[in-house]
Amino acid sequence: MVTNLSWKNTHPKTLRKIVYALNETTLNQLIEDHEDRGWSQASEIKEHGYGIACLMEFKRKV
Repeated sequence: MVTNLSWKNTHPKTLRKIVYALNETTLNQLIEDHEDRGWSQASEIKEHGYGIACLMEFKRKV
């Protein structure tokens, strides 16, 4: 019997994306919408291009 001991099986899968907007009001609404869908905020809000942004993470079940 062969067991699957790959490193992929022991590490949780995490999706990451940058959520950005031109103003703080819009960004806060986007963050709320993503949190309602299971995403979590992974960084503080920072300047990004002409607007502001933050990193969001989604931990997928294996």
